[in-house]
Amino acid sequence: MKNLIVAPFAKIIGFIFLSMLSIFKSPGLTLIFLSIAVNIILLPFYYLAERIEKKERDIQDKMKPKIDEFKSVYKGYELHLYVKNVYRLHGYKPIYSLRGLISLLIQLPFFMGAYYYLSSYSGFQGVGFLFFNDLSKADALLSFAGLQINILPFLMTFLNLASGFVYSKGKEAKDKITIVVIALLFLIILYKSPSSLLIYWTFNNLFSLIKNLVLIKLEAKKKKEGEPVHAG
Repeated sequence: MKNLIVAPFAKIIGFIFLSMLSIFKSPGLTLIFLSIAVNIILLPFYYLAERIEKKERDIQDKMKPKIDEFKSVYKGYELHLYVKNVYRLHGYKPIYSLRGLISLLIQLPFFMGAYYYLSSYSGFQGVGFLFFNDLSKADALLSFAGLQINILPFLMTFLNLASGFVYSKGKEAKDKITIVVIALLFLIILYKSPSSLLIYWTFNNLFSLIKNLVLIKLEAKKKKEGEPVHAG
């Protein structure tokens, strides 16, 4: 079952990577353009995801004042009933909160495909790029007290957190906690991964950060244009 889900995305990643490798020749440079290409392909899906996620944010904002009011007065089962009534009045169900994770769910199968393909691609063995001696191994850029420390996973995590916090500006603390937990989970899972995979995913997070900054700017511009003009 796992192979049936991951294999098609691994083939897509492999096709794009090898096609670009024939142009750029450098495996390391190709990894960067692979990340850019995959994100460009996914842009229409990100656009749809953003619209769905915005709908979720808007309805949460509408319900929040009343829910906060109930939380200040009621507790336990009684609070549950009042909150449930607010949900009913807005045609909302708790499972709808998963709409806020659509962007991540879009990336996940491509991440799994990249993980499968890039981790097993033999062409990275012994190949260096910039500061990395071997793209098939963890970067081990720092050595401290006899320990090899990988730097790329921390850079990836920093960009992941920066992108998440830009996106979650104005959201509740629980949403920001979710972002931190997911970022730390990726750090743990990918810490010892080959540099090739980390380069791909680091640039993916950089692209995500830029995308979120652009979306925030466009959203602010739309709000400004929608404001009524006041006489001076």
